[in-house]
Amino acid sequence: MSDIAPIREEAFRRAGNVCEWANCSSSKWLELAHLKDIGMGGNKARKYNVDNTAVLCKWHHDIYDGRQSMGTKVAYRELLEGYLDRHSGVT
Repeated sequence: MSDIAPIREEAFRRAGNVCEWANCSSSKWLELAHLKDIGMGGNKARKYNVDNTAVLCKWHHDIYDGRQSMGTKVAYRELLEGYLDRHSGVT
């Protein structure tokens, strides 16, 4: 078992096994994404911190990491709106 496995399990449990991108509830092709880049050297403080992770579907992980540009403006607007709704107390 790798050192990241417990972090992965905790993140997936937190996410309820669905994509954590706002307005997405996909349960297919889920991946563990690092929010702050861990860098080529593998910053262990960030790599092994569950608060630096998000469970994202393949589509949203590719957008977040810049591997996909199609639809990114709309996707980032959804992410921002979802974040603001969750943290402003608006229901």
